[in-house]
Amino acid sequence: MQRQTITRQTLDSGLQVAVRSVPSTPAVGIALYYDVGSKDEVRGRSGFAHLFEHLMFQGSARAAKGEHMRLIQSWGGEMNGSTSQDRTNFYAALPASQLALGLWLEADRMQALDLTPANFENQRQTVMEERKQVIDDQPYGLAGLRLSELSHTSWAYAHPVIGTFEDLKAAQYEEAVAFHRTWYRPDNATLGIAGDIDPDEAMALAAEFFGDIAAPPSAPRRRSDLTEAVRTAPKIETVRDPLAQLPAVFINHLVPPCTHPDFFVYELIETILFRGPSSRLHRRMVIEDPVALQIGGGHDPRRGPGLFSLSAVSTTGLEPIVAAYFEELERLVREPPSVAELTRAHNQLRAAWLFAQESPLAMAMSLGRAMVFYGDPDWDERYLPAIMSVTAEDVQRVVTTAMTPESRVELRVLPGKEG
Repeated sequence: MQRQTITRQTLDSGLQVAVRSVPSTPAVGIALYYDVGSKDEVRGRSGFAHLFEHLMFQGSARAAKGEHMRLIQSWGGEMNGSTSQDRTNFYAALPASQLALGLWLEADRMQALDLTPANFENQRQTVMEERKQVIDDQPYGLAGLRLSELSHTSWAYAHPVIGTFEDLKAAQYEEAVAFHRTWYRPDNATLGIAGDIDPDEAMALAAEFFGDIAAPPSAPRRRSDLTEAVRTAPKIETVRDPLAQLPAVFINHLVPPCTHPDFFVYELIETILFRGPSSRLHRRMVIEDPVALQIGGGHDPRRGPGLFSLSAVSTTGLEPIVAAYFEELERLVREPPSVAELTRAHNQLRAAWLFAQESPLAMAMSLGRAMVFYGDPDWDERYLPAIMSVTAEDVQRVVTTAMTPESRVELRVLPGKEG
């Protein structure tokens, strides 16, 4: 795939913009990333970042509630947003001829969001109902929250992105206004644009719509301490879940931040252990010695320390799953991946990377994310060469030093009520 040069500029408003021309497809992707996630919340007010993902769809000065989505969809486009621990993004795919429309709509809600007490209260209630549906009423949902608490000593990553009921109930409109003023501003955002566009024209449009947005006065942005204590002993806990029909186990190890060179080693370890029917764990646990009904997991990189995890559901018992997992980790050291196995993993990651780059929207999102996470829109271009340089010795080193039984968190979930 021939890659096009990335044009980058910081506008007078502070917004960072990266543009990539992809003339093969008559479409354009727009991805606006705000450098705020649940890690930036304060104790007692969890869930604000996710709440604002909802509030950003409630209308702005020139686009009434529902109008933003209606206009995008009227051109056959799509749009949405998402929130994680590390960022909040909003994105849209449109015909290339409608780039100006997409940028105008995004700039309008950045500059003049309709943040009223009524909209705040409506979406606060909506999020509390969402929390009930996607976590509290789901098998293993509350166990997942407990797993986060066990896995992180830093509150920034230990609390749920969606927030707690107590914090959402206590949230005040004035606090939401202050949160918005602090984080949802051009000097805390990046904009990725990719598609069948002229880079100079796209940059000129970005400057036209976003360049004169004045960042409101605010207190200095407080960034959370993401430091994690070194795990010197395993944390093992068993909980009951009345919604679960089968026992499950969740195991994880801490991994370095996504900027660490070993990021690429963990990507390869995930592929060797988890990806596809020929992966080591799937072959071992599901096919050859079926101790697990289903397994999942892998590398969850973050801007601070992330996790490498296993999740498994069993129809029998959990001990064989735990034993098999650590036996397979030990075998990665004793029997490191062969040249053929490494080549297969490299090819899988290359194919996944190429597939993820197929649409202009995916490219725009890669640009936005790379600027927020790495300060470099070209980072994605260096992913594959770095992956291809990972060796069997790198795999052995990381598994030996960072994925030991002694450094694990293990949560076992059994069906039924406590007591």
